[in-house]
Amino acid sequence: MPDFSQLLGKTAGQAKRPEPLPIGDYPGVVSRYELGDNNRNKTPYLRLFVTLTGWPSNFTQSDIKPDIDLSKRQMRRDIFTTPDSLWRLDQFIESCGIEPNGRSYEQVLPELVGQPVIAAVNTYTSTSGDTGNQIDTVVGVNGK
Repeated sequence: MPDFSQLLGKTAGQAKRPEPLPIGDYPGVVSRYELGDNNRNKTPYLRLFVTLTGWPSNFTQSDIKPDIDLSKRQMRRDIFTTPDSLWRLDQFIESCGIEPNGRSYEQVLPELVGQPVIAAVNTYTSTSGDTGNQIDTVVGVNGK
């Protein structure tokens, strides 16, 4: 069981919302994945969790925010896994340089963990007016 004592000792109501990242193509790594269907329409999906490992290569020094620790920014991207959209998952697997060789998704998906990727990070504004980040696309860097 995780130790929450450090979190529970902090003063409630004073947490600050993280500053959104600038839009760009960030290098990262797939840190884990999960399967689910807990969205509004119960559409099954694969959720990729991406840890950012650096700033976009086209950023200048003035674009980089030194007060932001990218390694603590856990981003995610969902890929639907319906029969009509599995081709997108196949495309992502191929972009990571993983060859399915007749194996099932159950056998192939664990190989995604640790794969280097480029995550196209964008911003969004929620209906309540809050601004945050999302990954629009994610592609592996080891594939074709």
